[in-house]
Amino acid sequence: MYPVNELFPNETNHFMKRKVKYGLAFSGGGARGIAHLGVLQALEENNIRPVVVSGTSMGAMVAVSYALGIPSRETLEFIKEEVRPMAITNMDLNRMGIFNLNKVEKFLRERVEKDDFSALKIPVYITVTNLNTGKFEIRSEGKLIEYVMASASIPLLFNPMVIDGTYYVDGGVTKNLSAEILKGKCDKIIGIHVNHIAQLSDFRRMKDVAVRTYHLAINNTIAEEKRFCDYFIDPPATRNFSTLDFDKADEIYDLGYKEGLKLAKKLLADEASEKRFWKMLFGR
Repeated sequence: MYPVNELFPNETNHFMKRKVKYGLAFSGGGARGIAHLGVLQALEENNIRPVVVSGTSMGAMVAVSYALGIPSRETLEFIKEEVRPMAITNMDLNRMGIFNLNKVEKFLRERVEKDDFSALKIPVYITVTNLNTGKFEIRSEGKLIEYVMASASIPLLFNPMVIDGTYYVDGGVTKNLSAEILKGKCDKIIGIHVNHIAQLSDFRRMKDVAVRTYHLAINNTIAEEKRFCDYFIDPPATRNFSTLDFDKADEIYDLGYKEGLKLAKKLLADEASEKRFWKMLFGR
């Protein structure tokens, strides 16, 4: 019998030295999606950088910002200063929405050399809902900025985006997490969900019922997607924040950062364990 490392000498070095390639799937969640930025910050501090990302709604904005090389803190500051739906400067009353995403568009146009997915440093997949067909679509090429805005256009709050004659709204309506699309494009898929569902015992206002119903409906769109995740984080504390809690951006960011540190610790531990396995197998 020959030792494994003599039978497969090239594989020995390959498995011992290769870096795990991670893909991140960011869910939507309005202001709660700011937590994604905190997770990214924690991962980067531990030298863990995804090679591909997908995003829905706020997750789409975070994904594209990251793929453009914009630091998490810079995106956070922009959100704190400009992405406040209730601000009078973001209001745009018409028949299909109350607010606009003009400042998000300006933020991206100032940082994108070419309004196309090809301008990104890593592949990005954005989920949108086609209002005409009633089905989700995942975009990874073509008009970058318009699809980011479409993915974040929460129905009734924001105007739908009309792209090439088709109406698009928030991707979370039909698929609030897109993990399957990352299959085969990385070694491990990490799903980050920021709409934790927990049992509630009391509903006092019409708003409570409406928000709960919306969250439950969206949550049902991720059941299948979770199966494709090697890691899945769903911080319970996100339920303490609402979709429009942009004035609590720092708290939400810190929540994500703490979750990101725990995730990084788990990823690094698993990587070390895997290397020990191959070392034992190949005898080096």
